[in-house]
Amino acid sequence: MFKNKILKITELIWKIKNDITIPLISEFLDWFYENLYIHFKKSEPNHKYQKWEIYFVNLWKNIWSELNKVRPCIIFSLKSYNNKSWVIIIPIKSFKNKKIIDKFQVKIETSETNNLYKSSLVDIFYIRNISTKRINKYIWKLTKLEILEIDEKVSKMFWIKKIGN
Repeated sequence: MFKNKILKITELIWKIKNDITIPLISEFLDWFYENLYIHFKKSEPNHKYQKWEIYFVNLWKNIWSELNKVRPCIIFSLKSYNNKSWVIIIPIKSFKNKKIIDKFQVKIETSETNNLYKSSLVDIFYIRNISTKRINKYIWKLTKLEILEIDEKVSKMFWIKKIGN
């Protein structure tokens, strides 16, 4: 029975092989490789990522306008809540001078301490949960002013009222 199913699949592939273009095959192979790499990548089992640290994260192969590729991301979940398998991140994307900064974006300028090679934006709209297997190399930790500005905009976005002053 199993052999019959495999024969049917190979026949179907044989019929449609002329319709498959090389870019499609290479794109599939890239996707397959990335998934295998991320799935079997060795990660530090007990590493606790701290809030406001920035790492390179592999956001490869997303859908439509989601941010993708390897890019710097801020760890946003608290150290005590960081599960062994996932964390909450906010991606950082490049800033082009023509863009207007949205009310839920924070601009980060290049400096000697942050290792950025161009001005960037922290875009809170792209906040999401990811597997720790996607996390690569540590880059730096945000400054107090950047933390306060991002924290304020996250609070506004999710309608969180601050207690006290």
